[in-house]
Amino acid sequence: MRFGFVVHPLTPLQQRLLGVRSADPRLILTGGSRRTPARKLAKLGLRDPFGGRVTGHLVAIPGLPDALLTDQEAGVAAVGEAVALCHRLGADVVGLGAVAAMIGGQGKAVARQAPCPVSTGNGFTALAAVETIAQIRRLDRRRAPIGLMGPPGPVANAILEGLSARGEPVEIVAPSPPRPLVRFVDRLTARHHGHIRFVDEPTLGPGRILVAASSTGGRLPLSGLPPGSVIVDVAAPQDVEHDVPRRRDVLILDGEYVRLPRPLIGGSWRRAYGWITGQSRHIFACFAEPMLMALARDTTVCSVGRTVPGARLDALADLASAHGFAVDRLHEYGRRVATDRLMRFLQPSD
Repeated sequence: MRFGFVVHPLTPLQQRLLGVRSADPRLILTGGSRRTPARKLAKLGLRDPFGGRVTGHLVAIPGLPDALLTDQEAGVAAVGEAVALCHRLGADVVGLGAVAAMIGGQGKAVARQAPCPVSTGNGFTALAAVETIAQIRRLDRRRAPIGLMGPPGPVANAILEGLSARGEPVEIVAPSPPRPLVRFVDRLTARHHGHIRFVDEPTLGPGRILVAASSTGGRLPLSGLPPGSVIVDVAAPQDVEHDVPRRRDVLILDGEYVRLPRPLIGGSWRRAYGWITGQSRHIFACFAEPMLMALARDTTVCSVGRTVPGARLDALADLASAHGFAVDRLHEYGRRVATDRLMRFLQPSD
């Protein structure tokens, strides 16, 4: 099987760089328009430790996030065109990543018209976040409840289910939780006998961990975080608004990095990615998800829409383990976190 993945530029400059990459004068001169077609960025390859090998393509749409949110019909059409291009290039499964949150009910509208299975990446993103928290907990002697911002969003709800299944106490930041969320929490509590409660505001500071997984982003100004805060910021858009330079007295952990079974193969694009990010074989889980499905030859774990069933998380975890994908380290701004820095936050002096 082959995979595809759809991305969008984040800024007009990135649109113009995409124009240079694809030799499209419309993108170079104008930064793109609704009439600008999707473009192939790179061909990628991946091997697992057991002889499996897949290839795929990274395809970009020209629209910026604001444009996708403002004109949903045009956004669905643009993403659908990109999925169709991936399929023409040979993809048997396509990952939507961050674009899914901006159009058509978390990818449902695109999936209805797609020529092949598509997946939002929400499942593997949630699983990576839960495993990231497990990495933290191995060194956390205080074991205070985990704060969670984001329910009833699909990634946040899936994280909540994963934490509950592991017996983690959770404080959901929701001053006025909707009834469906309350019923969901009641079912989780009955099933796993865990402790979940709602709070009006997140508890931040030494010894406390907040998982930020909202679908809107920008809810936590970095300048306003108390010293000693530990935030696991999951997916895009990020919840921590970087309104000031990096603070050494606050720990902002990336919540979605997974280790690939082998480094990606991808020519100049892959080399540029590695140079910018400092990563040789760690990428975001939503990006890795269609690669995993292609290696496993299993698209039954695709997810679109606003829910990720717990059984699907379990199935993804089994596939990831079988093909050498793992969360094996913690990252801050894309770089590995030194253990002594982490311990200063998890075990502050009394």
